[in-house]
Amino acid sequence: MKKVSLYLDEEVWTKFKGEVFKRYGSLRKLSSEVEVLLRAFLIEDVLTSTFSRLGFRLRGTISSEEVKRGRPVLRGPSSEVIIRGMRGKRIVKALP
Repeated sequence: MKKVSLYLDEEVWTKFKGEVFKRYGSLRKLSSEVEVLLRAFLIEDVLTSTFSRLGFRLRGTISSEEVKRGRPVLRGPSSEVIIRGMRGKRIVKALP
């Protein structure tokens, strides 16, 4: 266990305490709820341990920027443009 100090917006902290109080009926679970949120943010550790328990080898995770860079380059128009054109033709045919 480690004791820490945080500087938070007072309104955000008050709302968070209210939600914890609604859920548990007291404020004794504030620390554990903050820890749950921090663990959810640090999901990489959970993924790594889960995959290793399932027998998968993980080489690590990649950022969303690396995913975007690895996407293939589109050839031709996007689906959005194609669908917009199809809708336009349908509307023109329906007009008298």
